[in-house]
Amino acid sequence: MQSKPSHPAPDDPSGPAAGRFAWFIAPADRLADIANVAAALCLLAIFGLVGAEVLARNLANTSISFSWDVAAYLMGSCFMLSCASALKSGSHVRVTGLAENLPPKAAHALDLFACFAGLAAAVMLAWAIGQMAWLSFERGSTSASVVRIPLVLPQSVLAFGAILLCLQLAAQFLRLVRGEGLPAGSGLE
Repeated sequence: MQSKPSHPAPDDPSGPAAGRFAWFIAPADRLADIANVAAALCLLAIFGLVGAEVLARNLANTSISFSWDVAAYLMGSCFMLSCASALKSGSHVRVTGLAENLPPKAAHALDLFACFAGLAAAVMLAWAIGQMAWLSFERGSTSASVVRIPLVLPQSVLAFGAILLCLQLAAQFLRLVRGEGLPAGSGLE
């Protein structure tokens, strides 16, 4: 059975986003939307790089030296930049079997706990990736490929995506605190 989010779109001025915690939830949602557009652009760039590499190999019998490295960095960026938006829209994987068999108050408590645990894990992830990026910056680390890409660049994007995930998890927690349910994407059952 499909369920719809129990809250209107964040830009609905009459909806719950206009209420308690809107000062945090609305900007977190906007940042997630902006990052999702950046993730789509990363995906488009991957398509362009891989397509150019295929054409270069088949038509000119040569290779674009940086294409695979940059495509890999863009894939990581695409993944991390889209995480917050996936969480916001409910298009991530969520196991609901236990919550569906609990009384509503217990299911709500379980959702609160899951958001808090997810936030704790995301904070650790953001911290670890941020530390990795900082260390790469301090050491001047570069990729081991022909084109020496400073590793702080792709790692900083990953850290930014992890921070956005933290913000969205906090926004989800605040939504639950103010009595909303978690969004469920159309594919969730």
